[in-house]
Amino acid sequence: MLKNKKNIKVMKLAAITMLFINVQGCGENVNKSDEKDGSVTALSLNGKEESHIHDNSTHSHTSKRIVKPEDAQQLWIFPESKDKLGSGGLLKIYMDPESHPDASSGFSKYELGVGGALPEHKHNKTEEIAYFISGTGIVINYENDERKETIVKEGYVWYTAPGEWHSFQNTGNEPLKLVFATVPNAKHGLLNFFKKVGVEPGMESSNTLSAEEFAKLASDNDLILKPIKID
Repeated sequence: MLKNKKNIKVMKLAAITMLFINVQGCGENVNKSDEKDGSVTALSLNGKEESHIHDNSTHSHTSKRIVKPEDAQQLWIFPESKDKLGSGGLLKIYMDPESHPDASSGFSKYELGVGGALPEHKHNKTEEIAYFISGTGIVINYENDERKETIVKEGYVWYTAPGEWHSFQNTGNEPLKLVFATVPNAKHGLLNFFKKVGVEPGMESSNTLSAEEFAKLASDNDLILKPIKID
């Protein structure tokens, strides 16, 4: 009988202990919920979106995450006249060191006119990745000092490493369109060169640079023109 009474007391004590733990746990959950609700309320009152805990301190808060077509800087590169692009190129710059100083690469779209071509050149520090959207053309590069021409069209990707001579031509009857990234997003790089020599559509093109001045401007922006061999 005494043994049964002791067992009953032990069971009662265990039940009371479990009940106390459960009540205490509920109280803690309520407090945590209140704290969370209070925090969200405070954030809402302040009008801030600080509920996200991601650290974006290394990213620029002035750069646009979404760039609309109308936001791109448009330039004519070597147009036929101020009113006609001709075999020149239409460049649309979406990302460069000025608009996205913290980005690792620049990003642009280029449309090379019918019959147009870029002179053979290389970049000592810059690599390029291009994706052809439409049109037909020829990409020129070198393997073991041997000149190669490769036909490119919609869907083709073209990678150029630093130090490689390269160029491309429009061989079709419509503009050859491509988008390309330049890495790194250097202040004095390929896009800066285009901005120096390009003009806004409809503006008179300036041709005041001598051949030596043009070559120096190109070189200063990591665009080295391939010397022309004279037989």
